[in-house]
Amino acid sequence: MTWKQLVPSKEIGQRIKIVQKKMLRAGLNAALIVQRVDLFYLTGTAQNAYLYIPAEGSPLLMVKKYYPRATQESAIAQIVQLKSVKNLPNMIVDHYGELPKNLGLEMDVLPYREFHFLKSLFPQQDLKDISPLILEARAIKSDWEIEQLKNAAIRSEKCFGPAIEHACTRKHPVKIASTVQTRARILGHGAKIRMRYHRERAIPFTIKFWPSVNSETPELHNARLVEMDFKWVFNGYHLHETRLLRLWNLSPAITKAAQNLLQIHDHVIQEARPGVTAQELYMKAQTKAIALGYPNALVGLDPRNRPSPTAPIGHGIGLELREPPFITKANQTVLTPNMVLAIHPALMLGRELAISMCSVMRITTNGSEYISKVSNKVFEAL
Repeated sequence: MTWKQLVPSKEIGQRIKIVQKKMLRAGLNAALIVQRVDLFYLTGTAQNAYLYIPAEGSPLLMVKKYYPRATQESAIAQIVQLKSVKNLPNMIVDHYGELPKNLGLEMDVLPYREFHFLKSLFPQQDLKDISPLILEARAIKSDWEIEQLKNAAIRSEKCFGPAIEHACTRKHPVKIASTVQTRARILGHGAKIRMRYHRERAIPFTIKFWPSVNSETPELHNARLVEMDFKWVFNGYHLHETRLLRLWNLSPAITKAAQNLLQIHDHVIQEARPGVTAQELYMKAQTKAIALGYPNALVGLDPRNRPSPTAPIGHGIGLELREPPFITKANQTVLTPNMVLAIHPALMLGRELAISMCSVMRITTNGSEYISKVSNKVFEAL
């Protein structure tokens, strides 16, 4: 069986160089990459393997399984087969002549047992956390990565139309989601949503409705407001979009809230530009919400998609659904060109109703631009 190289060789080479520069500035001699998404980012393959990156020189990809596939998918020049993880130190010495004085590991995601196993293999090395440097590199997208996100946006738009049509005919939310998911898979949806931390949860296609569906009449006969939340993954890159659909006889207060949420959502994207901090962007959203008459209603969504006043109203997005920077009231990260963000503010309208909108955008050299293609509005039943 043959596999194709998904990530261009030039792209992999640039990523390695960026990480190596960050390692040199941080005083790191080498790094050992284990986590699958980081491995894919730096090699182009997500096989069971270990990537050794010296601060200077060529990296070494040691593949435990599946070696033939890794050699075809990855642009790394040095790829060797690893029969036992215990051989890691010897293989490094064979290729580089010695072990590094310190070694970077992904300490935010390595399981406790695996970390201590690696520590036993490298007892003389000073182990450091490499994750912040990798996430910092991944936060700035290349032109090739932005193209993948735009391709995902084109496909996502093709799924929203049928979803809105089915919702307008009052079909059951499960039927709508299954229809959309079938269409998405035909269009190339990767199905598995990647998240970095175990506490995070995500479902690719979620249809929420208010008021809740009656179990005796499960179709949307009584629903007045529908929230469609679609999470796409295409060629490994994620896209997250949420839109509202007003069906019928919605109270003036909720109708107004939906339109005002759209204003907050648009305002955040308009104000996002290089030099603005994540904290400042959050405060701009809060100021807009207060001006519109919602002093305490603006919330974000936590890793389990629950509304919370301490959760971010946006975050980076790429090879994982939720990436830095997180748009919170305490984050001082400065926005820079080619950061890609999912802007996802929500309004808490009482104990039983929270509405949200989400679009993906890119920070440009002097402002921002939408990557999302879905119409930026509150949809209404025809």
